[in-house]
Amino acid sequence: MTRDVITVRKGASIDGAARLMAEHGVSGLPVVDADGYLVGMLTESDILLKGLHAPAERRVSTNGLFAPLPDAVDEAHRRAQSERVEEAMTTNIVVFSEESPVANIARAMIEHAINRVPIVEGRKVVGIVSRKDVVRAIAADSGDDYDPDKHVGKVLKL
Repeated sequence: MTRDVITVRKGASIDGAARLMAEHGVSGLPVVDADGYLVGMLTESDILLKGLHAPAERRVSTNGLFAPLPDAVDEAHRRAQSERVEEAMTTNIVVFSEESPVANIARAMIEHAINRVPIVEGRKVVGIVSRKDVVRAIAADSGDDYDPDKHVGKVLKL
């Protein structure tokens, strides 16, 4: 777990958040409010299409007419054009506590297709676990007991 978490404040610009990610070599940032409470996550996926024109590519439907690209691309484009972090961030976040077993965090990462998990105490971010951290933990201690029926992570709607 990384305890020195780079966060971004709600209200910050997308451009500023992108600079933070680039400067610190991270692919996602917990978004916090003025009190330091977790309110969302901003990831590379949320801003990947920043500054690009709306997707013009079309698929051919079975009846020969052009159909729009899947909603996911349109939504990613819309979010990326946002000016403020809170307009682009994700608010359905999987969070864990410091006592959570690494195996449960790893399972949640796969189940929810996420690359990082905030570690919280109450709603304050006290750390972050990335996939790289999980791999390091596995390498350091391959004897970690894993109980697939015990999943302590929770999805927190912020």
